[in-house]
Amino acid sequence: MSITATIRNANAINVQMRGQSTIAAKSMHFGISPKLTALSDVDSTELTEGALLIYNATTGKFQTKPELDNSSTIVNGGKY
Repeated sequence: MSITATIRNANAINVQMRGQSTIAAKSMHFGISPKLTALSDVDSTELTEGALLIYNATTGKFQTKPELDNSSTIVNGGKY
């Protein structure tokens, strides 16, 4: 069996099969956004230039913040 596939853009896939007439896909993914802000577990309401991504255990989401203001956050710069 030979399969020839052509992807012209994100919305069009052309496939030609020779030999076997049936094929089953194990998984297919379409319409995946490449933007972090499009994810359902990311709160980007405070997204600004230089913002950080911080996990909020209370909401179960990652949040964008312009500054670190959480007493649980430790920044360890290492030794020089």
